[in-house]
Amino acid sequence: MAELEPTPEQLSTPLGTPLTALNWADVQTRVAKAGDFLLATTDPDGRPHVVPVLGVWLEGAVCFVTFRQARKARNLARNNGCAVTVPGHEVDLVIEGAAHLIRNAARLQKVADLFSAKYPWWHPFVRDGEFYDPADTALNDPRHVYTVEPAQVFAFGKENGFSGTRWRF
Repeated sequence: MAELEPTPEQLSTPLGTPLTALNWADVQTRVAKAGDFLLATTDPDGRPHVVPVLGVWLEGAVCFVTFRQARKARNLARNNGCAVTVPGHEVDLVIEGAAHLIRNAARLQKVADLFSAKYPWWHPFVRDGEFYDPADTALNDPRHVYTVEPAQVFAFGKENGFSGTRWRF
């Protein structure tokens, strides 16, 4: 199934500030190559919780991993709405969507392969619908893998002041 390319929209920006000159393919490339990701979830009392996560881009979505009992996993179990931020030198990206657990073994293996290629110091393996660290020989510390398909994506350019573009899905 071919992925539809969203149409960019100009955000309200100060007069004279240029729009971020990115197309959707550029955004996807930046996300795929990014080493830094920040995940924002919501605590039960409504406060934001923002933490770094390891992430990869697979088939139009950001995939990230977390311990099953981590605060972010507990937050996502209550409210799966989240934002993944990809900081950059010229452009910051914000991906808003809903996080969903990946349980399908074939899809998890694709994610594991991408993680191993991107982060050569970590080679998770898939078992019973979760990731495990090779050092966890007792299988006591499973990790959930989530996918966030974008509902909307923002690009904020930093040259000559901030500029903004939004893609809606």
